[in-house]
Amino acid sequence: MNAGTAVAASLGIDETRGAIASREAFPLTHFERTLGLYLRAAWQINAPVQALVRSEQTVAAQPCPILTDAALMLPREYEADAPDEARRFYLACVAHAAAHLTYSTVRFDPARLRPLQLTLVGVIEDARVERLAIARYPGLRRWWLPFHRTGPESSGTAAALIARLARGLLDPGYVDRDGWVTKGRALFEAAFGRTDGTDASISRHLGNLLGNDLGQMRIQFNAKTYTPAAIYRDDNSGLWDLPPTAVAPVSGDAAPERTVAPRESEGAGELPPDQATPPKQMADRPGDTPAAAAPHDDEPPTRVVSLHRYPEWDYVIRRYRGDWCSVESLRLDAASPDCAVPHDHAVPVRRVRAVLNTIRQHAVTGRTREFEGDLLDLDACIAGRIDALRGGRDRFKGFVTPRREARGVPLAILLDLSASNAFDGRIDTVLDVARVLGQALRTGERPYAMYGFHSDGRHRVRFHVFKDFDEAWSASTEAYIARIRPGLSTRFGAALRHAGTHVSHEAARMGLSRASLLTVSDCVPFDIDVFDPRYLREDTRRALKELAGRGIECGCLALDPRTHEDAKALFGRHRVAPLSDLSGLPAALVAVASR
Repeated sequence: MNAGTAVAASLGIDETRGAIASREAFPLTHFERTLGLYLRAAWQINAPVQALVRSEQTVAAQPCPILTDAALMLPREYEADAPDEARRFYLACVAHAAAHLTYSTVRFDPARLRPLQLTLVGVIEDARVERLAIARYPGLRRWWLPFHRTGPESSGTAAALIARLARGLLDPGYVDRDGWVTKGRALFEAAFGRTDGTDASISRHLGNLLGNDLGQMRIQFNAKTYTPAAIYRDDNSGLWDLPPTAVAPVSGDAAPERTVAPRESEGAGELPPDQATPPKQMADRPGDTPAAAAPHDDEPPTRVVSLHRYPEWDYVIRRYRGDWCSVESLRLDAASPDCAVPHDHAVPVRRVRAVLNTIRQHAVTGRTREFEGDLLDLDACIAGRIDALRGGRDRFKGFVTPRREARGVPLAILLDLSASNAFDGRIDTVLDVARVLGQALRTGERPYAMYGFHSDGRHRVRFHVFKDFDEAWSASTEAYIARIRPGLSTRFGAALRHAGTHVSHEAARMGLSRASLLTVSDCVPFDIDVFDPRYLREDTRRALKELAGRGIECGCLALDPRTHEDAKALFGRHRVAPLSDLSGLPAALVAVASR
């Protein structure tokens, strides 16, 4: 060690920091073909590899890969010193995913498992499938080991102990004298030896057992901020048997517990002070479930075309949780056959089209470099002053002749397809509004898109793309909307952020700084993994504030009169209009657009 290195070490200065700062970000697109060829040649797997979209507000240094039934989502880029280093990272990711797709043949039941136990089950399952993959391709250990850097000198936190256990299960030469890590390695080796690694149930059993031991050590574990220390590993969300809730309640059955919020018990008094929003309604009798909620045999098949991650605002800690929600963009799996409009909407379409024509926004344009006018052209003034200083002729033209022309800013329509809208015929209103607006807007100059959303927890926010900005309104679009079924929950913030991303991109393409977003909803944010009634309301309010800061004006057509005040609290008192049936749509549009 030279003198400079010794001084740097004594002062705690990392000499590699400058090198790390100069590292280059290599995009996934440079390696997609290589990764696809590797999966097909080595594992006979044709899973598509897609880039994982990160939000600008993400705080995590490296997003975690995600393995779904539809695709393998990898970070959009990876910072490395050379392309080979980035290529090795992406190959390590796809090799680990291939091991799961090949050897994780069953999904685990999460019942009665705490978050710490859920995490440890995933760690044990990672070790099991990697051990089997190494038996098939021994060189894989050299791909994975460089990413396991946590050693016995690390702190004694739960995340560090889990990382040390993961390293010990992969590296037979790793030495760690911690009692919990030693016990975990011994139990895994014994269980793997008994079953040759083919019994996936050992992962759940050992994860449960080791989680109990770690819990008795009174070591704090924060599941919300935990990410695998080995960054090539996915988040293990695909290991769990969490079938989606029935999309709509079947006629004659009570609504499932996971699709709507629990209702107040009979004879209950007023709501608690911290729950200003009334719980969503549930169907108790066959007559409570409308015909619109009945399942359709011809529901159009959908496919996940992309997966996006968005942050979520936590009002308790007053900060964003980075990459917290996963939004699945859904489209028709195959072209839906054209069909006639289910109802005759000719009259409401004409009325709505007339309303939209009267509320069109105008932009001030005009000819520049005029001798006289009402507005100054600053560029022309500067150019004229420069010419005067150079001794040029006095031909100053520094005015603009204004002219107003109609210009429709892009409009995104967001439909709430959650289970609560299956009651009181509200879903009929939602779908009718969608069809009328789609037909009324298709002959105008305003670019528009139509989306729908519902959620099944933060990992599965379903975002239906009925019509995007670059697509035409068609009979297939109407068929898609007509056959959609209400269900699941309402994670408003993630859907608003995703819709806002679409409409802001369209506005930027048109060279505009403004856009509009119109929601049709009962305005009660709720999801199955959130128990604080204020949490999602605050995140929705934060998402609307973000959109307003980007020039996106948001309005709402409120479907449920009982939650009208809650909608005003979120969107603003003058940006919400009640809508009980289709006949009130023109007046509701005027009320929202006038503000």
